[in-house]
Amino acid sequence: MMKRHYKYLPNKEVLQLIEEQIGAGRTVRLPVRGNSMNPLLLDRRDTVLLHPVDPQQIGVGDVILYRWKDSFLMHRVVEMKGETQTGASRDDDGGASHRAEAVKWFICRGDALQNTESVQIEDFIALAELPAHNPLKLLVRMVWGWLGRVQGWLQRWLQRVRG
Repeated sequence: MMKRHYKYLPNKEVLQLIEEQIGAGRTVRLPVRGNSMNPLLLDRRDTVLLHPVDPQQIGVGDVILYRWKDSFLMHRVVEMKGETQTGASRDDDGGASHRAEAVKWFICRGDALQNTESVQIEDFIALAELPAHNPLKLLVRMVWGWLGRVQGWLQRWLQRVRG
């Protein structure tokens, strides 16, 4: 049996490699790191597929990969903001123009988080295809996550009590 050898790279290098592949029109497989998308995505247990898409095709509810400071994040789009543009086409009533909303910002948040990030469209990298999970598996993940938090609270409380 062949052993797999993994090479861990700094985030900047990984981001550069991912962006190169996405820019070439390729889909990239990325192991999940972090807990911000619990229970849907678990650290070191799940893998997502990153697809190159036009950012204007992204909608609320999609999970996207984007540049954030010196790293990257993968969170859900909870809102989109844009600016209204007037075009020179005719509508059904013969009107001389129409208004269209061009997305300029994605407002994103991890499923397990309260805070949001305002992401400029230029920082968008890819659309994430999430692994399919049945509802029972998601329920089990939620319960295990809750139990882990309760255990942490109890341990901290016992440390305070014991002094």
